[in-house]
Amino acid sequence: MEPFFDQQVLFLETLSSHRSALGNLFFISLSYLDNFWVYLGFVLAGWLRMGKLRGLHLFVLFFLNYVAIFSLKVFFEVARPPESLWLIHPHTWGFPSGASSHTTLILGYFISQSERFLTRFFFAFIIFIVVFSRLYLGVHFPLDVLCGFAIGIIFLVIYFESIESILTISRKIPPFADFLVGGVLICLFYFNLPRTYEIQELYFLTVGVLFGTCLRNYYPFPFAEKGITAVIVVFLIGVIFLSYFLLPPIKYPIIYPLMAFIGLIPSLIAPAIANFLLYPKNTIHDDQE
Repeated sequence: MEPFFDQQVLFLETLSSHRSALGNLFFISLSYLDNFWVYLGFVLAGWLRMGKLRGLHLFVLFFLNYVAIFSLKVFFEVARPPESLWLIHPHTWGFPSGASSHTTLILGYFISQSERFLTRFFFAFIIFIVVFSRLYLGVHFPLDVLCGFAIGIIFLVIYFESIESILTISRKIPPFADFLVGGVLICLFYFNLPRTYEIQELYFLTVGVLFGTCLRNYYPFPFAEKGITAVIVVFLIGVIFLSYFLLPPIKYPIIYPLMAFIGLIPSLIAPAIANFLLYPKNTIHDDQE
C-alpha cells in the first residue's frame, strides 16, 4: 500500500510544480463553491427549473449522497495529502472527496434532464474542472476524487434504474406515510451516525422539505411549473441565504428547528411566491372569486 501512497504523493508534487499564479487564483476562488449552501442553491435552482417532482428527487439524492460521504469520511478517517501541498485548509477527512461526489451527482442529474448537447457538455466540463481542482489544490489524493466521482455516479445509476419501481410503490402509499417513512430514516441517521453542525442542519432542513411536500398533497397550492425565470430562481436562493444568516449563531441549538422552517421554502412557500410573481393578475382574480 505504501508504494501506491507514494505514487499519489509524487503525482501531486509533480502537479504542484506546474502551478501558476493565475491557476492558483482560479482554483482557490472555485473552492469557495465547495459549500453546503452553494450545493443547496444549485439543488433549489434545479428544483424550480425542472418542476416539483424531479426537484424533490434531486433533493433526496443530494441528502443521501451528503450523508453517505460524511459517514464514509468518519468511518475511514483517511488523512489528506501532506499539508505542504495545500493551497486551502480543509477541516475534515480526505476520503472520499465530497466536492467530486456532490458536483457529479447534481450536475450529472442536470445532464440527464437536458436535451441540448452544449448544455450537457458544459455541465460535464464543470464536473471535470471541480474534480481536477481538488488535485490541483493539493487537498485530495487521486483515489479520493475518483471514489467521490464514482459514488456520485453510483447514486445516479441506482436512481435511474429504480425510480419507476419507487414511483409505482409511492403512488399506492398516502403522502403522510411517505413523510413518516422519511422521518424514520432521518431519525436513524441522526441517532446512529456522527453529527456535525452542518449535517444536523441538513437533517432538519430535510424534515421541512418532506413536511411541505406532504402538506401540498393534501392542500394544493398554486404552482407555476412552466415559465420559471432566472429572476425568481435568484430571488428564492437569496431568501434561503438571507434566512440562514439572520438565524442565531450556530452554537445555539435553536438553529436546528428553524432549519425545518427554511425547508418549507422550496416545497411549500416558493411555489406560491413563484405563482404570484409570474401571474399576479390571475392571483388577484382568484382571490376576488
